[in-house]
Amino acid sequence: MYDFEKTIDRAALDALKAVPFNPSQEGCIPLWVADMDFPAAPAIQEALVARMSTPSYGYTLCKDRYYSAVIDWMKRRHQWDVAKEWFVLTPGVVPAMAFAVRAVTTPGDKVMIQTPVYPQFAKMIQSNGATLVTNPLKLVDGRYEIDFEDFEQKVKDPALKLFFLCNPHNPVGRVWKRDELQRLADLCLEHDVIIFSDDIHHDFTYGDHQYTPIATLSPDVAARTISATSPSKTFSIASFKMGNIFIEEEELRQKYRKAVESAGVAELDLGAIEATIAGYTKGEAWFDEALKYIEGNSRYIERFIAERIPKVKTFAQEGTYLKWLDWRSFGMTDKELNEWALNEAKVWLSEGYAFGKEGSGFMRLNMTSRRAVIEEAMERLARAAERL
Repeated sequence: MYDFEKTIDRAALDALKAVPFNPSQEGCIPLWVADMDFPAAPAIQEALVARMSTPSYGYTLCKDRYYSAVIDWMKRRHQWDVAKEWFVLTPGVVPAMAFAVRAVTTPGDKVMIQTPVYPQFAKMIQSNGATLVTNPLKLVDGRYEIDFEDFEQKVKDPALKLFFLCNPHNPVGRVWKRDELQRLADLCLEHDVIIFSDDIHHDFTYGDHQYTPIATLSPDVAARTISATSPSKTFSIASFKMGNIFIEEEELRQKYRKAVESAGVAELDLGAIEATIAGYTKGEAWFDEALKYIEGNSRYIERFIAERIPKVKTFAQEGTYLKWLDWRSFGMTDKELNEWALNEAKVWLSEGYAFGKEGSGFMRLNMTSRRAVIEEAMERLARAAERL
């Protein structure tokens, strides 16, 4: 019903994903940054054209139709009863991380993350005056797990005020189970640590894996949780800056809102408002088909690697649209691996070491391109690997 095979010249549109930063990226297939190459949902296209045809683009409020669209989606897709008063609007989830650090910590306080993880976690913590603490994930029989023993030791530190969770986890693709989340939450409650949960990939789950918002575990957990969501990944509308941050407990919400307002960014732009409403109210069928298409790409990549590049290890894709690939058996340094991918394979991937030292020897591949592009990228990687 929807066309996920259409070619769009994204470089001509100045898309971050497609425009090379240096000569080695020229001629490469760009599968790095996390946005989709698919055409946006028709409902979003139509809503934006209709609204922009009226030439009045002044300051615009988020009215009930905006909140209702978000609330209804969360209820319908995730059985999460979100209330309008919980919202704090931000220009994205990355700024939301910075606001959390500013709201909860003072300079020198500590914030914990679970590496390998999205690089902006560490950047937003350190650039806003907090000290970074890592609780590295463990690889157990080819599957990432939480190191609860390490977590428990570190969460006891009185200087640790905030924990950044990523669920589903970027880049390893885990969708944390309810019992895993409960154990994390119990430790945070015991030691008075606030949870910031980056749930931006919450709609991308596969098979029987189900996203559980950590704030839904209990009223006590909700009272200590800042949940960050956005339609930007779901509908590939990242250029429209928006983040829907849910904070149930009023005192924490007011502290967080103060941090947002002090930066002067407490409003959304017109495009963000219209795209969000259209996506959540009229884009569900498009998203369901996109999810199936991405899952097909994931299965293709896994089969291809098993047959053609068996030295590369993949991981069961529970969530996100990002494939985490283990190249360590090739024995290359991170610099060598990245240069090989760009110069020999001509495929532009995300360097694993950017996600923390635990990502050394890994690379991340964005699966949201049309199948022919994915096939060509995999062929390039296989042919280059044969020459090693």
